[in-house]
Amino acid sequence: MRVLRRTLIAFPAVLSLMAAPASAETLGDARVGFSAERVLVINGQSYVGRMWHMPGEQRHEQDLLALRPIFILRAGSAIGDIILPKLHTIVEFALPKELSILGEPGLLRNPVGQETVNGIATTKYEVDEKTPQGRAVGSLWVSQDGIPMKCDARVATDKGKVSTIRWELRHVKIGTQDAALFEIPRDYAKLPPERQPPHCSVCDWRDPPPGRRGARPLVSVILR
Repeated sequence: MRVLRRTLIAFPAVLSLMAAPASAETLGDARVGFSAERVLVINGQSYVGRMWHMPGEQRHEQDLLALRPIFILRAGSAIGDIILPKLHTIVEFALPKELSILGEPGLLRNPVGQETVNGIATTKYEVDEKTPQGRAVGSLWVSQDGIPMKCDARVATDKGKVSTIRWELRHVKIGTQDAALFEIPRDYAKLPPERQPPHCSVCDWRDPPPGRRGARPLVSVILR
């Protein structure tokens, strides 16, 4: 039996931040379409990619290994899609519950001032949110249209795992995005969460190798 294994870097912070239901008091679904360069730093590991947003849906692209994965997210859905064009495969995955605290209602209830982030006027919010899933402490910068321009937070899960998350958008261009960007190819093979092999994890937080500090969130995709 031939096993093809590729390891993809997941973005649990992105997924949690951007997949929250639309609400006046919830970080997540911006009210306008836009495209941007997305800079994400998780536990010191930096990832730079592109994203496209329309109210209710998002596309994230990341150059990673040889696969160039595409992440499709939809507001209010607990399931996301990873499109692997070179493998003609779609992997469905459940958004990580451990970081769902970043989508909690009331997260933006404590504004502390106005700041401009990369040319976009924002309101800065101080965050100290505790839920059964854990606790998030830090700052968020959100535009008047609901675009989460910047995030600097520390998240501790109920199991004691602590992660530092930094997020920033650059070169933001507001406008309607092509609907085709958010479509799922119909002729691709699809692997739903319940049909993944037992040894295949789409949101597997692994400890680093000996001698290396920090933990990296990984998505392991194994196709037979």
